This record gives sequence, C-alpha cells and structure tokens, in this order.
Amino acid sequence: MAVRTLLADAARSTAPTEFEGVRANRETVPDAISNARKNYIDFVRRGRPLIMSDADQTAFQKQLDRLRERLRFFDEAV
Repeated sequence: MAVRTLLADAARSTAPTEFEGVRANRETVPDAISNARKNYIDFVRRGRPLIMSDADQTAFQKQLDRLRERLRFFDEAV
C-alpha cells in the first residue's frame, strides 16, 4: 500500500511543474519550483525504507527522473 501511495504521489507531483512550464505565470512558478523540490526530497526519503518490486522501483525512478527534469527546465537542481 505504501509503495502504491508513493508512486501515485510522485506521478501527481510533476503535473504542477509541467503546467507552469506551459503557462509560465511568473507569480506561481516560484511556488511550483519550491513544491517540486520539497516533493522530490520527500519522495526520496519515503522511498528509502520501502521494499519495491523491480517494476515499482523502475516506475518510481522514472517519476524521480521526470521531476528532476522539470526542475532543470526551470534551471533548478535538487
């Protein structure tokens, strides 16, 4: 259950940064970036103690990579 919740949370976390990348609203971009960075750190922390299948680990890593990619789009790093 914890793995599924983590994967769902990670998938949902990329949507705001993708939306802001298209919309480019200067007032909301900093919040989207800040939240994305916090989410990334939280997902890594939450994922460490979990035992995941190979498929779940791959899906999780893809979501982390996608989130890092979105942060790089905004010239941010984690």
